[in-house]
Amino acid sequence: MRSVLHFLQRMMRENFPRLMMTARFGSGFSVLLILTLVSAPLLAANLQVQLPEELPKKFKRNIRAHLGDLPDTESERESFVFTATDKTRTALQAMGYYRSDIDIRVDKEVVVDDEKIWRLFIDVVLNEPTRYSQILIDIQGEAELDNQFIELVTEIQTKLLKSQDIVDHSVYESVKSKISNLALDRGYFEGRYLRSRLAIRDDFTSADVELVYQSGRRYYLGEVNYSEFDLEPELLEVLIPFDVGEPYTSQKLLQFQNLLQQTQYFGNLLVVPDLKNPVNQLIPIDVTLGETKSHYVDVGFGYATDTLFRISTSWRTPKINSKGHSQETKIEYSQINPTGRFTYRIPLSHPLKDLLQFQVTFEDDEYGGLVGKYLEGRVGNVRIYDHWSAQYYVRFLAERWRIDQFPDDEVESGTYLMPGMMLSRTSRKGPQLDPSWGFSQYYIVEGGAEGAGSDISIARAIARWRFITTPMRRHRLVFRGELGISDIFDAPKTQLAPSLRFFAGGDLSIRGFDYQSQGPTEIINEGEFAGEEIVVGGKRIALASAEYQYYFTEKIRGVVFTDAGNATDDIRIDPVYSVGLGLHYISPVGAIRVDFGYGISEDDPSWKLHINLGAEL
Repeated sequence: MRSVLHFLQRMMRENFPRLMMTARFGSGFSVLLILTLVSAPLLAANLQVQLPEELPKKFKRNIRAHLGDLPDTESERESFVFTATDKTRTALQAMGYYRSDIDIRVDKEVVVDDEKIWRLFIDVVLNEPTRYSQILIDIQGEAELDNQFIELVTEIQTKLLKSQDIVDHSVYESVKSKISNLALDRGYFEGRYLRSRLAIRDDFTSADVELVYQSGRRYYLGEVNYSEFDLEPELLEVLIPFDVGEPYTSQKLLQFQNLLQQTQYFGNLLVVPDLKNPVNQLIPIDVTLGETKSHYVDVGFGYATDTLFRISTSWRTPKINSKGHSQETKIEYSQINPTGRFTYRIPLSHPLKDLLQFQVTFEDDEYGGLVGKYLEGRVGNVRIYDHWSAQYYVRFLAERWRIDQFPDDEVESGTYLMPGMMLSRTSRKGPQLDPSWGFSQYYIVEGGAEGAGSDISIARAIARWRFITTPMRRHRLVFRGELGISDIFDAPKTQLAPSLRFFAGGDLSIRGFDYQSQGPTEIINEGEFAGEEIVVGGKRIALASAEYQYYFTEKIRGVVFTDAGNATDDIRIDPVYSVGLGLHYISPVGAIRVDFGYGISEDDPSWKLHINLGAEL
């Protein structure tokens, strides 16, 4: 048993992060075992180490780290005991306690499991710590006037190394590293310490810090040298985020590498400075470009209560020719909403920020009491302006629809040619899949004219917003809103395709109601289903949602929410309301959201289950 415990303790020290993962997600036994190992005395086959119970945990951890692995043999045990005092003193001095009293005692008559072992008692009295007295941080050379260094020195003197703070060798070493790393990040490649010392005074009451750093000259960004590639050079040149002769920063190189990766033209790639061959303080930049695959094929599965089980497959060609053309073909099948989309992109002035895009989409969907199929062709210019994404387009829509209960030959149809603009922006703070703050905006404006490719004149506008904030730790608020209008002037609504109308209800609309089940209704006037009322959608929509989330752990949160709104044909709206609760799990691909909604505006409401997966922004 003792050998097993010794093995587990050693494994914990060597693989602490992995074991803590087990403690977090494993069984209750795993958690109990880890906690027992952390709190119990160190035990080997022939030696047990015991520290004072009242000694704070941070000191215990540091002492155990300095003591190292427990012995396996008698000779190792003798050596371990002999060096224990010095190692304990070093551990305490590293944390600023130079005047500690350390008393080592060994009991050689301890019996465990009928075997005699040694028990090493390490008694510690911390006494008064050593504190910083005089602190000198002096940056010399060209970095002396560098704003980044001025800010770092201010941070060091006001937060990290302050007079009368307890001496901490780890903080001192981290300050030295911060200065050296900042110098490398900003092109001071000749930088060195003229003096670096942490001087403890003879009476151990105080210590002085002296850090004098000579930065030397600052270097500048030079020409970019690529490995062999098969694209037109202009496609890569516009991605360079700096000019030759601009002051060197590693952030510029990282930004450049990220832009190259976003094009998806290359497999492995690396952007590095050639520090061995500077030319007049200009650092050449070497870019190694790896070949990417000609084609990528992905298959995925998903589930949402709106669309039920869904299987998707995509075929992507990231680089079709030397001009940087690309294509993506994606097919999603679900019982309610099968979809297919083909997209072809051509870079114009920039491979990421200015693209000509051709897109063909076909889709089947259910809209309240209607079912429809449509085919859409779209030509657009995709642009990126700072933090905004925009698309200026012309789309042609051909759609056929019918009442769900009617036979396939009783259909309506319509065609629409609509130029338009789509604008979106997303800002966030914190993890991308679970931001602590965020705000997304999405706007569409489009329209068509009767006789100019459209059966009717139409003007549409849609706006969607989502706001996330975390006012306190563990407490998160999510707000959502949507407004929309499809104005068809004097044309009857029967000539407006269902995909251009508005419906409410579902996972991403008003929970507590079925997918697209709410909106204006009509009564069937003839046939087998005469007198039956069906939802046909509206020309306007207004939705709002408020959600409170509480984090039980970093990955699991409980939810309470309320949703309201509806689709309508005029200014007056007859809203429906719901309340509900849920449980969300933050997975590596986004939040898995399981919500239960209750339509309180219904005469005979029932709970509706809503399951969804994906990022919130």
